[in-house]
Amino acid sequence: MSHNNQPEYFIINSICPHSGEVTATGIFEDMNAVSYRLKRMYTSCGDEYRIECFHLSTAESEAEAYNDQVVSRTKYKKEAEEKEAKLKEYDEWKGQIKEDLHEQGFQRMMNGPELPNINAEHKTVEA
Repeated sequence: MSHNNQPEYFIINSICPHSGEVTATGIFEDMNAVSYRLKRMYTSCGDEYRIECFHLSTAESEAEAYNDQVVSRTKYKKEAEEKEAKLKEYDEWKGQIKEDLHEQGFQRMMNGPELPNINAEHKTVEA
């Protein structure tokens, strides 16, 4: 069994080769029952069967899974809201930086270009 404490049930589905229509042939408790039923069935060339496995679920296990899902969705929603708030704050900060840079650039343009101090970088040597 792949699920603990949940019984497995098997279904044999017969698939019509002409229309593709699926018909449930039966529900079985194990693969032995499935194989004996398949041996009893009249088959011809081209017949197609599908064996599916299902687990019987209880109300308690479904309620637990539902509660886990609600908690997970709430956590995800909170994280998404925090992310959106941080992105909005970042966009506002980025916009403020752009405004500051734009204003500083305007001030530089009004003051003229800054020229480097040549004397500070190079010393002249006397001959």
